[in-house]
Amino acid sequence: MNILAIGAHPDDIELGSGGTLIKAVREGHNVFMYTLTRGGASGDPAQRTEELKRSAKFIGAKDLKIDDFEDTKLTSGPELINHLESYINFCDPDVIFTHSARDIHHDHRAIATATVEAARFSSNIMAYEIPLTKDFDPQVYYDISDVIDEKVELIEIFWSQNAKLYLKAKAIKGLAEYRALQSRMATSANAVETFEVVKLCLDKQFRLMKVPHSMEVARRVPEKGGELELAWSKG
Repeated sequence: MNILAIGAHPDDIELGSGGTLIKAVREGHNVFMYTLTRGGASGDPAQRTEELKRSAKFIGAKDLKIDDFEDTKLTSGPELINHLESYINFCDPDVIFTHSARDIHHDHRAIATATVEAARFSSNIMAYEIPLTKDFDPQVYYDISDVIDEKVELIEIFWSQNAKLYLKAKAIKGLAEYRALQSRMATSANAVETFEVVKLCLDKQFRLMKVPHSMEVARRVPEKGGELELAWSKG
């Protein structure tokens, strides 16, 4: 299975779906990561980019793309949609993880909206939760009890952001433990990541279904020198 995780800033993907992605790689799935900005509004973008590259290696991602949109200036317009669609076509994902439309950060909301249009030919889209997301309405619960310590270690890679309380181990574990209790899986799980369903297609065996694109999609890596940087590629 190909899994694409999309985030506005370095550490967004990791906070929202880091445990799920770690487990996915261990199960033999291909994880692709696409971060739209380098986080310049909250630190040195070069430093944050390096942290993001290390996190992708920690997860075991097959590919990481880092774009160069301006932090805090994302809008759900043609440019953002086209960039997202180009990488979606390259990854050919079975499932996409993205921001929640209910997130308090406008960059996150812009990506949530743009993903729906950019991934209109994709079968399965889910939105992840980060500790600051408000009014999150989880419908999918995934047990990450066996990798919660690795998720904390993953977030600690972003040491340039260590002053932020929501990146602390207690915030990460606290949210995961609360969602485990809420899921009623608490007897078997003590840490859970949750997702909102944006779009979900099932086949006759009630497995995730991948709907073929209505047209032939050219799968290509953006040319060197463009705005999209190939930061980490495995395999």
